[in-house]
Amino acid sequence: MRLLSAGPVGAEEPFALLDDDGSDGVPSPEAVVVPLRALAARYGVRIRHLSDLVSRRADLAEWLAGPAAQRLRERLGTRRIGAPIPKPRLVVGVGMNYPSHAAGLDTRAGDPVLFLKPPSAVCGPYDEIVRPPETAALDHEVELGIVIGAAAHRVPPERALAHVAGFVVADDVSARDIALGAGLAHPLSLQLTRAKGFPTFCPLGPWLLTADEVAAPVDLILRLSVNGSARQHARATDMITGVAELISFVSAGLPLEPGDVILSGSPSGCGFEQDPPVFLQPGDVVEAEITGLGRMRTPVVDEAGPLPSAHPITPPRRQP
Repeated sequence: MRLLSAGPVGAEEPFALLDDDGSDGVPSPEAVVVPLRALAARYGVRIRHLSDLVSRRADLAEWLAGPAAQRLRERLGTRRIGAPIPKPRLVVGVGMNYPSHAAGLDTRAGDPVLFLKPPSAVCGPYDEIVRPPETAALDHEVELGIVIGAAAHRVPPERALAHVAGFVVADDVSARDIALGAGLAHPLSLQLTRAKGFPTFCPLGPWLLTADEVAAPVDLILRLSVNGSARQHARATDMITGVAELISFVSAGLPLEPGDVILSGSPSGCGFEQDPPVFLQPGDVVEAEITGLGRMRTPVVDEAGPLPSAHPITPPRRQP
């Protein structure tokens, strides 16, 4: 199943994406969807967001196969597409989880590096990335997002994948100069929460592909380009710590709930790794995609005042 959220910022509604060729990874306005609030209500279940349904994947599949779903089918139209999980309770980031991105550090000898991104950083797959005035080193990081579907605490790796609802494309947007703002000589040199926590610094989407549709998450290919120029390309199999092991490690210290998101780390090719470094500028367009999970397209703008809170953004039309 492909599940998405659509509607104005802060008022997104959950949908199942049905008939859509998805050839370029962008949902078409002609795509057929089923509104999941209305569908769940037919079965006596009240929901607000997809996070209320990710623990009931079997029920949802049964509902979508029933006559009520057929009667509720409609076109997606020009609705703004938001993050599949618009306000996750928890967004856990993983640092340096690809050997080429770890810049020679012996990350295999230690535990995964974890940090948190605030839910307020999450935005939709076609929303603008807003560069705040505090940074001159805005950077991109395409990542495989893991959406939790069942509560997990100290889950062993062999059972971890049973706790996954599905996967999404993610961009762990980072302000590199803020991350090192304390200076390398400072004992707490990395300001990761601040550097990665500004509004719009966590685009997710365009849809959540349920875990049953992903035979082997390690086979997924991650790509990112800026203004059409390829920057990042890797297979999830290159990760130092795999999906199951990450869930097990994270859940040992941070009990996970349905709808929580783990960002599994970024491959090399980020702006700071270019020679010379190249950071995102207003007018740039970042496109991030993963096999079967769709393609995000996020333009970069400078912060010009308070962010809009209720203005729909039309997803980009298909490219010829």
